[in-house]
Amino acid sequence: MENHLKLIPKRNEGIELKKIKGKYYLLIPMTSKLDFLARKLHGDHRRIELDEIGVFVWGLCDGTRTIEQIGKKVKEKFGESAEPLYERLITFILELYKRNLILLGGWDEQRD
Repeated sequence: MENHLKLIPKRNEGIELKKIKGKYYLLIPMTSKLDFLARKLHGDHRRIELDEIGVFVWGLCDGTRTIEQIGKKVKEKFGESAEPLYERLITFILELYKRNLILLGGWDEQRD
């Protein structure tokens, strides 16, 4: 886990955060040919709903802060309600990375 704390997440520029009917969503463009039917049924974007902490973390994924620094900001804002902080934060960040919603600076260097 300690190695993950040094990673620097940066939002994918093609992903938009939008408030819809009181809830926050990441809007992911559907661009592949395989998404054709889904676009016909659901529009041009897939949506992922974020809770309040997720919205806050997304805003901090600007390529200038490590996961550890983001965690400290989350702790300042949300206190004990964010616990277990780093386990949740790392899981969330890695899920965003797996879905190509963020880039992770330092990832390739650690895997060598």
